[in-house]
Formats: sequence, C-alpha cells, structure tokens
Amino acid sequence: MWALARRIKTAALPLALRLHVVTDRPISERLREIPGEKTQEKVPVTFQIWDLTRFKRIHDARSIRDDLVVDFSQIPGGGLRVLPASVGSGDYQGYLAVIPGEVLAEIYVRHGSRLLEGNVRTFLGRGGKVNKGIASTIANEPAKFFAYNNGVAATASEITTVRAVDRSFVVTTATDLQIVNGAQTTASLAAAFRDKRLEPGTIFVPMKLSVVTPAVGVDLIPKISRFANSQNGVRASDFFANHPFHRLIEEASRRIPAPSVAGSLIQTHWYYERARGQHLNDQTGMTSAKRNQFLLMNPRNQVIRKTDLAKVECCFNLEPDIACKGAEKAFISFAGRIAEEWGDESKRAAYGDDWFKAAVARAILFRTTETIVSKASWYEGGYRAQIVAYTCARLVHLARDRSNGGSLDYMKIWAQQSAGRMLEQQIGSIGEAMVDVLQSPPVAGQNISEWAKQQGCRKAAFETSIDVVRGFGEWIINADELRANKRQQKTTGQIDRGLNALKQVMERDARYWQSLRTFCRSKRLLLADDEKALTPACQIPKMVPSDHQALRLLKLVDRAAEAGWRSA
Repeated sequence: MWALARRIKTAALPLALRLHVVTDRPISERLREIPGEKTQEKVPVTFQIWDLTRFKRIHDARSIRDDLVVDFSQIPGGGLRVLPASVGSGDYQGYLAVIPGEVLAEIYVRHGSRLLEGNVRTFLGRGGKVNKGIASTIANEPAKFFAYNNGVAATASEITTVRAVDRSFVVTTATDLQIVNGAQTTASLAAAFRDKRLEPGTIFVPMKLSVVTPAVGVDLIPKISRFANSQNGVRASDFFANHPFHRLIEEASRRIPAPSVAGSLIQTHWYYERARGQHLNDQTGMTSAKRNQFLLMNPRNQVIRKTDLAKVECCFNLEPDIACKGAEKAFISFAGRIAEEWGDESKRAAYGDDWFKAAVARAILFRTTETIVSKASWYEGGYRAQIVAYTCARLVHLARDRSNGGSLDYMKIWAQQSAGRMLEQQIGSIGEAMVDVLQSPPVAGQNISEWAKQQGCRKAAFETSIDVVRGFGEWIINADELRANKRQQKTTGQIDRGLNALKQVMERDARYWQSLRTFCRSKRLLLADDEKALTPACQIPKMVPSDHQALRLLKLVDRAAEAGWRSA
C-alpha cells in the first residue's frame, strides 16, 4: 500500500479516476449505479461495482447451449403418430403428421424462440392481415383450422420412434426440432393457449417433419423455408439468416456483455436480430417483471438488425454508393462478400468476438453520425441517409490516409461505448463537406439520390479535402497495429474453433467414432490423416484428439453424411 500511495503522489495528475468496488454479495437491483464525484483537484471519479451477479455473467460468457430435445411421449397414444414420406435412406427422412394444436402451443411456450431459430422470421405480431386471420379462425372456427391453415414444416437432426400396436410409427422425441415454416401459426396458437382460449382437442395442425443431418441442414433448411413459406412476404435478406456467420454473430451478441458506462451496475448486450422480429419474439410468454429485466439487459436501442449491419458494414468498407441503394441491396452485396470469405478458412477465422465488438463500434459511429447530421446547423432536411453513409465512409478513408493504411480504433470505441467528443467534432466537419459533394452532381439538376448511388460520387467524396480536428490521431491505429490485430483475431478465432470442435468430438463416445470408421473404410473415404485422427477418437475417453484432429473429424462426419452414413 505504501508503494501504491507513493506512486499516486508522485505521478502526474490523472485525467480521470475509476474505482472498482468488489463485493461477495449480489447487489440489490434498486442500486443501479454510484453517482460520479470529483476530487479536490477536480478530477472526475467514476465507480465500477463488481458483485456476484456480474461475476456470474462473465463466467457464463463462454457457455454453450444444450441441444433442444422435444418430448412427444405425453401425447395420447405415447407420441406423435407419423406417416413415412421418403424413399430410401441417407441424409434425409420425411414424415407427415397431424399434431394437436395445444401440443404445438405448449412446446412453443416451453421452448420459446429456440423453436424458430431455423425460420427465416420469428413471430411478426398480431397486427398483420394473415395473423389476424389465424387468430380469428382459432377463436371462431377452430374445427375448420385444419382446412384453412397450411400447417407447419419442421426439421429435426434426430428422432426416436417406436412401433404402435397397429404397426404405425410413433415419434417419442425430436432433437433440434425447428419450425422452419409456420412461425405465425405456432405463435398464434401459443398466444391463444396462454390466454386460455385454446380448448384441447379442438384444433389440429398438419405437420411435415424432415429429419436431416446438421451438415445437410445448413443448405436444406433455408430452401425448405424459401419454397414452403407463403403466408407473409419474405425478403431476400431473410434467406441468408441461417448462414453460419449470422448464427455466430447472434451467439456472440447474447454472450458478450457491453462494457458498463459511468459506474452503471447494468451490463447490457447489443442484441443481434438474425431473424426478423426476434427481439420481440423472445419476450413472448414473459411476465411483466421478466420482460422488464430482459429489456434492461437487451434495450431496444441496442438491437442491430441484419440489414442494418449490412448497411453499416458497406459504409465502413468504403462502399457508400452501395449502402445508398437501400438496405436489401446492401445486404445482398454484404452477404456475397461474407459467403466468399467464409469459404476461406483463414479469412473465416477473423470473424470472432473481436470482430463482433468492432462491428458494434461501427454501429455506434453510424448512429452517432445520424444524430449529429440531424442536429447540425448546416443540415437543411432531406437526404440524411446519403449524408450519413458518405460521412461514415469518408471518416474511414480519412483514418486510413492519416495512418498510412491503418484504421479507426474500434476497440477504443467499444470500450467506452461512444464516439467521444473529439470524434463527434470530426464527424460533423466531414458531414458538412459531404453535403457539398452530394449537392454538386456533374450533371446539373441530377437527382441527389441517384448521384449518391454512383461510383463517381464516391470518388468525389474521397478526393474532397477534410479539415482534421486536433486529436483525431488518438482514435486511429497505424498499419502495423492493424495487421497485428488481424493476426491476433485469426489466431484467437482458430483457437476458439478448435476448442469448440474438440468439445463436439468429446460429446460423442468411442462407439460413435468406431461406427464412422467402419463406414468410411467400406466407402474408401479415409485419408491417412483421417485414420490418424480416428485412432484417439475411437478410444475416448482414454485418449483425446488434438484440436486439429477434432476439426478433421467433424469434416469427416460431413463427408460420411453426404455418402449416406447415419449414426446409430
């Protein structure tokens, strides 16, 4: 303590102080924050409170959810009676069924939006014309629900079946059950069930059940959604919702808490809405208290829709002309870039936790720019979207020029969850210059919206001189730091992916891998490195594969599934 006191006394006066208060008890929710103070020297002091609840959130930040297993055994007759509807074996099995409406509703009430993760959209509310019709049928003509409704299309990675006395098939459990088409039907039934307006035995729903392996499901499930979904308009962006990139970002957004600000006890999340209506849908079935707690942790102003993400990323990728073509077209461009990079393992590794944090920082800058433009004295109204897009892109271009190929320091913005006064001044200066560019098309009288969509406008914006605000250099990193950060991101991503692969491998016993080896040998699918990886896997838990071997084993599972292998 003496050394610390001496260091504080001899050191230069700090710009600010942050005191960390640690307690081994959970703090009451009524105590949201400790008000900031100032020392005698006018140095601002803020407080960070660390209680058991906050430590638990950090501990849980790496948690991975268990498989969703739905139990049908409580249905009269011991399960869900199904009619096989596929020929042969392999990576797909199809069944037709009629499921009681109250059973489907109860499953949804119990499992919530996890049941709809394979859907391109979640529940879109009761205001739509189609959803009003569903609710009306439930209330007024339940006996005709089967006739009026198209039913649901569901997928599962695995099912267990038994034979009834009459030799019919009965499904007792389904793993990873997903309603890929029929979210509106399912949620409408659940709403009636919660309101006690759904009488048991009055409504029956047609169900098409597809059992597909996870490897095949990545491609097949979006196609099922696309070809089967006709109850509400589906946007082009919806069909990319199930890409592994979006699932990765969604998982990170639920797991990584944002840094608390100004001594606040509340650590919020930036909620990534992979499927339309997901944030609203997650609140379905919650009590008022739980909904308030959910919104406290996932505030509406921190929801990032996938189309919003695409537009922001286009702007900060120096493509403001693409962003100005609209959210859907920006998303198509963004999706194409992600799909291309996802095929390269080294590039895919960069999309980890740090990428998510940087993406949130870019969203913060984008929203800050919207606010600055709206309040600026030089803003005359109109074309705000174009001004914001070009201002964000020019900000990145300026940072690149001033750092010889570097970048804005997104991690700094993430850490303080704001752009900061100095950066806000720079944004205002750029915005005023971008107005002049947009209002000066090469052809007199040309529409500003159309001019903004052209590469010529982008070129003119990047060549426009910008007054640099003093201190702007504090918000950028040079090219060497940028390259080092990207290498670190890839390394961290590869480590995380390897550990996750090893976890998946160790969750399956030795008999699973022995069965896989026998099948692959019979089909001549094994390479020398595959055999080496299978050696420890076939002796789990006595032996443990390496991370690299685990990744190879998961790829082998996919190849075997494509060749017709199914685990016992």
